[in-house]
Amino acid sequence: MNGQDFLRIVKEAFVPFLAELGFTMGEPLISGRLYRVVFNSLEHSVSVSFEPGEKTLFIWVSTREGGELAAIDDRSKTLRLSDLNRRYMKAVTAEQRASIDAFFKSVVVKDEEEKALLNSAKQLCLVLPKYLAEYRNR
Repeated sequence: MNGQDFLRIVKEAFVPFLAELGFTMGEPLISGRLYRVVFNSLEHSVSVSFEPGEKTLFIWVSTREGGELAAIDDRSKTLRLSDLNRRYMKAVTAEQRASIDAFFKSVVVKDEEEKALLNSAKQLCLVLPKYLAEYRNR
């Protein structure tokens, strides 16, 4: 996956549902060592990063307190996608999964890295609304 493909998948897969949740996309960072896009809302930030040399994908959701983002190493306030999946994926119905699969069907992937990025978008789309609803009801 190159930087252009990363941005294409981000725009096709992440932007639509994150915009519905009140997030706006910041300026992408595309370099030889890192591809990253950050989405911001009043209460949270979603970071999507890929390191092409290491072939490593990172997705985390950070809370904002007083306008400041929580520390990245504070796992109670900066959750990884795996944390969100562990908490909320069991509450996802078969109908929700089918709906998400249909929604993302038009996104074309060319390799395993792009497939992993798309799968992460699907997962985030399923669990992030549940997390945000719980966060707001605290």
